[in-house]
Amino acid sequence: MSRDYSGLIRYASDAEGDIGRETFSVTVHDDGTRTLRCQCRMDQLALVRDVTYTVNARFEAVDAFVRVVARGAFIGSGFFRFTDSFAEGEIVSAAEGRVSQRIETPGRARLFGSHPISVDIWKCTHTPAERAGEKQPLTNCFSSSLAPGGASGPMLTPKTYDIVFEGPERHEGPAGSFDALRYNWDTYTGRTLVMHTAGEDWLPLSVRVPEVGRYYELVELTGDWK
Repeated sequence: MSRDYSGLIRYASDAEGDIGRETFSVTVHDDGTRTLRCQCRMDQLALVRDVTYTVNARFEAVDAFVRVVARGAFIGSGFFRFTDSFAEGEIVSAAEGRVSQRIETPGRARLFGSHPISVDIWKCTHTPAERAGEKQPLTNCFSSSLAPGGASGPMLTPKTYDIVFEGPERHEGPAGSFDALRYNWDTYTGRTLVMHTAGEDWLPLSVRVPEVGRYYELVELTGDWK
């Protein structure tokens, strides 16, 4: 039997208060495959992003759909598929028109960064705990957009992420108290994302960007999560 869980993530700023929100639901199947369905709303950009993303039991990319609208205008949408030897996308973009992509890969893509916090946190699944304190490159990944807030594309863009596992921490937040794990993601833009996750579902407890006073925190969690 499959199981389902869902949640709400608050986007906030120390200076401005609430700046957006993210709703997500995840279905986990008996073979470990899971599909995330997510909507992100970023108030400052008047951006709405819809994402459906499936990964296998190792949290490697299987397929995804991404649609982006900003200030009421269509930016683009695309379907993406990942195999053991290539990644491909079929995109319709307001800026580029119809685009077909196919990129050879040295194995199945480990992650497709489509910009939800609930996807960002899955970077941690590929960062071994036995190498705590060490910057670990997460290679063979793709991003759907390199624009701030993901307000472009979507397109397949090869990407490497550098993650550091900092260790276990007790995490207190609006969704409850968890025995969590802390990771730092160095974005090389002068910002470090401090990420907390918990459980075998790698729940998106919080992401903080101390340099700019922004934080993203899980405020609701329901269903059969582990």
